[in-house]
Amino acid sequence: MVIYLIYGVLILATVSLNSIVTKSKRQGFSLWLSYGLPALAMAIFSWIVSWSNFCGDFNKSYYPAGRLIIEDPSRLYEWGKGLGFVNIPIFAILFTPISFLPKLAAQISITILGLISIFLSGYLLLKLTKASEWQQLAIAGLVIVNGPLYYSLKQGNSTHFVFLMLIVALFCLRDRREIWLGILLAIAALIKIPLFLLGVYFAMRGRWRVVVGFSAALLAIVAASVLLFGVDLHITWFEKCILSFAGKPIAAFNVQSVDGFLVRLLNDVNLKSWQPLEIGGEFKVLRYLFISVLVGSTIWVCWRSKQPRTIESEYLEFSIVLCLALLIAPISWTHYYLFLVLPLSLYICDRLAVPQGKIWVNSIALSTILVSLPVILDKPSNPIFQFFGSKFLVSHYFFGGLMLLGILLAAKWHTAKHSQLSA
Repeated sequence: MVIYLIYGVLILATVSLNSIVTKSKRQGFSLWLSYGLPALAMAIFSWIVSWSNFCGDFNKSYYPAGRLIIEDPSRLYEWGKGLGFVNIPIFAILFTPISFLPKLAAQISITILGLISIFLSGYLLLKLTKASEWQQLAIAGLVIVNGPLYYSLKQGNSTHFVFLMLIVALFCLRDRREIWLGILLAIAALIKIPLFLLGVYFAMRGRWRVVVGFSAALLAIVAASVLLFGVDLHITWFEKCILSFAGKPIAAFNVQSVDGFLVRLLNDVNLKSWQPLEIGGEFKVLRYLFISVLVGSTIWVCWRSKQPRTIESEYLEFSIVLCLALLIAPISWTHYYLFLVLPLSLYICDRLAVPQGKIWVNSIALSTILVSLPVILDKPSNPIFQFFGSKFLVSHYFFGGLMLLGILLAAKWHTAKHSQLSA
C-alpha cells in the first residue's frame, strides 16, 4: 500500500509542479522541470518497485532457447531444468544471435532493444492518434506511469515488442492494408496466444482479406517451423504449453484473467505459485458463467450495432476484442495489460467512438488507474487487509480491464442507438 501511495504522490506532484512552472518565461527550463524531472523520477521509481528479478523471463526462456534451438532442439521445453520457453520452436531462432553473448551482455542488449521498441511505440502512437500538444503529453504520461510496461521490460519479456506490432497493425487498419493487418496479427497471436481472438473477430465480421492474411501467415510460419524442427517437437510444445494448462488455472498474483481471479477468490492459494491447479466443480461453473456473460454480451452488442462505418468505430471494436481477449484467456500475465495503452491513447485523442461527458471521462480514468499501477506483491500484516488483498486487490488489473470492457461496450451500444435515431 505504501508503494501505491508514493506512486499517487508522484503523479500529484507532477501535476502540481506543471501548474506552477507553466507561467515561467524560461520555457526550456520549465519544460525540463515540469515534465522531464517528474518523468525521470516516475520511471526510476516504477523500475525499482516492479516485482521481478532483472531479466527473469529472458534468463529462463529466451536466452537459453536461442542457443538450444541450434545445438539441441529436443531440450527446448525441458522446464524442469530451469527453462521456460513457451513459443513454437521457430521463434527461438530470433534470440539465437543474442544467446551466444555472455549473459550480462545479452541482458543489457535485450533491455536496450526493449527501450528502443518502447520509444518507437510512443512515437508511432502520437502519429496514429494525431495528438495535439496536450494530448502528446497525456499519452507520454500514460506510457511513463504504466506498471505493466516496466514489468515486461524488467522481465526481459516480449510483450512490449508485440505492443509495437499492434500499433503498426492499427496503421494497417486505418489505411485499409488488410492483408498486412492479418499478417501482423497472426505473428502477434503466435507470440501471445490470447490475441488469436482478434483473428476470430475479423472472421466473424467477414473481413476476408484480413482473414486471408492472418491464415496465410499462420500456416506459413507453422509449416516452416515443422519443416525445420519436425512434428515431434511441436507435439511436445502443444502438450506442455497448451494442453497442460487446459482447465488447470494458475493462482499466481500476476495472472490477471477470469481464471486467475476466480481461483484466488475461491481457494487459499500461494500467490507465488505458478503450478497449474486441479479445481472443483464450483470453479468450473463460475468460470463458464463468467466467460459466457462476457463473450455473450460482446457478441450481442456488436451484432446489434451492425458493421462499424468510421475508423473510430473500427478502433472501438478492435479495443473491445482486445480487452475481452485479456480477460477470458486461461492465462493473461500482468504485462499483457500494457496492450490497453492502445485504446486509452485513442480515447485521449478522440479517435475512439466513446461519447463525451463526465461519467465517461471519470469511468475511463478509474479503469486507467487500475490497469496502470506498479506490479508489486504486497503482503500486509493485518489479517483483514491480507484477506482483502489476496482475494481482491491483487486482481486490480483484471477489474480495470473488466471495467474498460464494460465502458467500451456501453459506448458501442450508445453510438449504435444514436446512429439509429439520427437515420
